[in-house]
Amino acid sequence: MAREWYWRGVMIALVTLGTIYLLIPSYYYFKLPAEIRNDKAEFEKVLPKWAPEYRLNLGLDLQGGIHLVMAVDTEAAMRAKTTNRALEMKEQLEHKGITGATAKAEGEQRVQVTVPAGKAGEAKTDLGEYFNDMEMEGTSGDTLTYAFKPETVRFLKDGAVEQSIKAIRNRVDKFGVTEPTINRRGSNHILVQLPGFKDPEQARELIGKTAQLEFRIMKESDLKRYGEGLQLPPEVTYDSSIKTYVAKAKDQKVLQDFVGGPLKGKAPDGSEFFAGRSDDPDHPDDLRVYELTDKADMTGATLTDARVSYDQSDGISKQPYVSITFNKQGADQFEKLTGDNTGKRMAIVLDGVVMSAPTIRTKIGGGNARIDMGGSRGGNKDVMQEAQNLSLVLKAGALPAPVTIAEQRTVGASLGPELIHSGAKAVIVGLILVVIFMLIYYRLSGFVADIALVLNGLLILSSLALFGASLSLPGIAGIVLTLGVAVDANVIINERIREELRAGKSPRTALQLGYERAFAAIFDSNLTTVLSGVVLLQYGTGPIRGFAVALIIGVTASMFTAIVVTRWMMDFVVAKRPERLSV
Repeated sequence: MAREWYWRGVMIALVTLGTIYLLIPSYYYFKLPAEIRNDKAEFEKVLPKWAPEYRLNLGLDLQGGIHLVMAVDTEAAMRAKTTNRALEMKEQLEHKGITGATAKAEGEQRVQVTVPAGKAGEAKTDLGEYFNDMEMEGTSGDTLTYAFKPETVRFLKDGAVEQSIKAIRNRVDKFGVTEPTINRRGSNHILVQLPGFKDPEQARELIGKTAQLEFRIMKESDLKRYGEGLQLPPEVTYDSSIKTYVAKAKDQKVLQDFVGGPLKGKAPDGSEFFAGRSDDPDHPDDLRVYELTDKADMTGATLTDARVSYDQSDGISKQPYVSITFNKQGADQFEKLTGDNTGKRMAIVLDGVVMSAPTIRTKIGGGNARIDMGGSRGGNKDVMQEAQNLSLVLKAGALPAPVTIAEQRTVGASLGPELIHSGAKAVIVGLILVVIFMLIYYRLSGFVADIALVLNGLLILSSLALFGASLSLPGIAGIVLTLGVAVDANVIINERIREELRAGKSPRTALQLGYERAFAAIFDSNLTTVLSGVVLLQYGTGPIRGFAVALIIGVTASMFTAIVVTRWMMDFVVAKRPERLSV
């Protein structure tokens, strides 16, 4: 036989061995009971150390899990951007020498700028040149009103959704959920599917937390005068020892409603009230009102790492806290902030809630800080879980805008085994029928096609494992369809060979011409199928994408098995029986 035949045999052998190697983790995965199958520690116990990490994943429809649709508050993102822009415009005017100007956000996308008398023209020129994504809406004396351009608004809202998708994906990936689905749906909604995830509340906490981290300097003043005459809720009292309002309830919403209701607008200029955890070690479950600077002195934008650590300063307890690390820019900012405010208290604010407010003893270099998780709230297990979730969301990045749960469903685990059984049964029955037909109708060449068909199925499964794709019910349908396409290719080849034999060609010549003349038809039909799969993959979501992935991989594998593998085996048959070819 020709040297080329041996090299093709080596290649086919390597592909076959590689296919089996890639399927080893999937074999051990499906041997585990369904209830512990997604436990990473249990899976690693049974998986051989030499096995690869790739394995087949089951989609939401086969193993159950959490289905969420998140709504991104793009209006809130615009309001935050507008508030920041007001500060930027004021700073720009001061940089240009126009002191005494004020700028405040008006609604969702407008900024009103008031300048000293006679400075309106100069301010208009400076602001128009520097902030070209805004346009002048009108003037009234020394007051200028600017609004974001419509295309800028669309760009910023679209960017908020895309950043939210990225942040959610980072969080889910770090949490270790197997093959999640995270896609955009509509203008401001995000579809999140977590196969194998069973705790909806933990999912909401993990994904929905905005994780906007801020550092604000605390102001030591008596807050009683700002709340005089107000009707205090039953749970809220004034604590004269610390000169602020305190809630004994564990539910922080009580105090937040008080701060956002009766106390709203009562803060002096340059200050803002926040609810947060008490710093009283004797009453760790208490909540209190803090008076902080009205804008963040530093944010978590430069944060690079967050991890759970333990405080053992008393030598007995192991109180968890979150240790955070900044990049070089953040480290410099944090060092300056602590150096300029030594002796004062700095509040660490997460999503509008004060987590802790330690006293700055000295300038802190190195870019490290910590977020204390409070005292005995909910028991050590709950505090530890909260610390772990907080470290995950901080490390993965803050959401640029608040998100809410627009839709939530929990897919029952009992549905998965039924669907798996039905899908597997369909594949096996279909495969057996095809194998029998090929053996009866094409005899020896049908047997060759059947061997290639089995290899084709293994190639599809191993490729799905290698690329980390999820096997869903539509994906199983794609595999079944692909096996049919693979058989179709073998039918075309065998019929071409029969035509050549009827024309009086020798078996070797008929084999060569059959494959050559069938190739164009097989390639064209498979190419159009792949293009259809690409379109479905590009524009489809969820189950449609699963079907498309299985279809594309299957068609590619069928081309290899139909053209390369069967040709190699048929060459061997003709070499051994040069005068007789059973097709």
